[in-house]
Amino acid sequence: MNCIVMGAGNAGRPVARILNHIGNKVMITDSKNLKEFPEKVQETLLKMEKEGVELQLGLNTPDFSGVDSVYVSPVISKKAPVMEEITRKIENKELKLISQEDVSDIINDLIDIDTIGITGTVGKTSTTHAISEIFKNAGYRVWMCSSRMGNLLSETIIDGIVKGLPQENDIAVLEIPHGTLGIMFKVHLNVAVLTNIYIDHLDEFENSMEKYAARKRMINCSSDLLVAGAPSRKYIGDFKDTVFYCFNEPEFDSDSENVEGSNSDDTSKKSETPEHENSRCHVSGYFENGTLGLKYNLKGVPHVSGSKSGELKTSFKPLGYYLENSIGAATAALCYGLDEKSIENGLSKFDGVPGRLEYVGDYKGREVYLDPSHVIEGFIKTLSLFPDRNLIVLVENFDTANSRDKQKLGEVVARYANVMICSAYNETMGRLDRHVIQETFKGVEDPNILKIGVDCLKTAGELSIKYSKPGDVIIHVGPGAITRYDSTKFKMMSGIKEGCKKYE
Repeated sequence: MNCIVMGAGNAGRPVARILNHIGNKVMITDSKNLKEFPEKVQETLLKMEKEGVELQLGLNTPDFSGVDSVYVSPVISKKAPVMEEITRKIENKELKLISQEDVSDIINDLIDIDTIGITGTVGKTSTTHAISEIFKNAGYRVWMCSSRMGNLLSETIIDGIVKGLPQENDIAVLEIPHGTLGIMFKVHLNVAVLTNIYIDHLDEFENSMEKYAARKRMINCSSDLLVAGAPSRKYIGDFKDTVFYCFNEPEFDSDSENVEGSNSDDTSKKSETPEHENSRCHVSGYFENGTLGLKYNLKGVPHVSGSKSGELKTSFKPLGYYLENSIGAATAALCYGLDEKSIENGLSKFDGVPGRLEYVGDYKGREVYLDPSHVIEGFIKTLSLFPDRNLIVLVENFDTANSRDKQKLGEVVARYANVMICSAYNETMGRLDRHVIQETFKGVEDPNILKIGVDCLKTAGELSIKYSKPGDVIIHVGPGAITRYDSTKFKMMSGIKEGCKKYE
């Protein structure tokens, strides 16, 4: 085919690249000039050009001469002038419309190995890495894609396909955020994992939680079996062939259909959110004295091979949300068919993921952590880990491409923080938004909380030493730990090190 891809944004680039990879003649067009794109996007476009994709940039009216097929990026308005011509050509059968479904079919054909896909509002990355660690230690060659490898997972996955990674490995473990689901929903998944569904990204879904949840449910479109965290239940109901897992919650007895009590002598704090109420789980996890355990009963669940019920235990080092996410990872591995010993061995060697509740070190007697939490449930899971410690929380600008309720987020952080130091700089978007500081502080009702607004994380790090003492915990929260890990960590730690020199 001679294809034209309308739009060189996040949707168009991976589509153009995969169409080119399978032998089509591809042209990608956009009204922006090359230099108007971010530097990393420019690099991707130039790489695509070297691979054979023709760039038609800086044009409002692309040249359709010789083109027989067209892909239209979702961001292009149906009212755009060029759409009139495209619609007319499609109606006259001069152009074939390439749909998201067509692209998904192509990707499915190219990923010809067993695949586990992971989505959810929070916990995708740590669950993806935990699953990969389990399979690697079981002797599998694993092709893993996570946000640690690139913020745009669709491009990361397509890059792996182009490089031939499916042919070099035994299994694919793919993090699939809601944006990437659009071109992945027909990819066959042996096991699909849905960690949870919380309020986020509604700007992209007409402020409709149901539309956002519907996008997340697409992970189940072509999967043999869905593994879902208990918080997802109210949004997915009882999908056929679904295995629910939970942490510190009742176990599901598939024979009697009664709820059995799980181990209650746990040292970790339960979530303060009510999503798990009345849940019934096929797999229930617990944590005691450095040991992570889970009890499972998968009798009667289709597509589950191997042991149908039992219990496994293993030493486990990461804490916090890693406990729940690793239960999800173990559930996925059980459902795939791995034995208990392989799962125990993999989890015992899992050390966590950089930037996710990462312990950075001890600085003048203060424990310092870096975490990407930027939604309410994430704050609760992270900050509630330190119930008896003074918390100095470095609050990064929460917004990414979509805005968030700063006042509400500030209210939640204030439940745990003794000192809040808010940075106005948006690490993800690379801009200074001073208004976020006052919006965030509006949610703080406790007059005893010290509130400080700054322009950058370096200053925030420096002041965190000034307004803390030995024994306190300093913790960063915000999306920069995901989207700009290296620079975010460098800025914060540069400030903390400077603060250690200034405030002896």
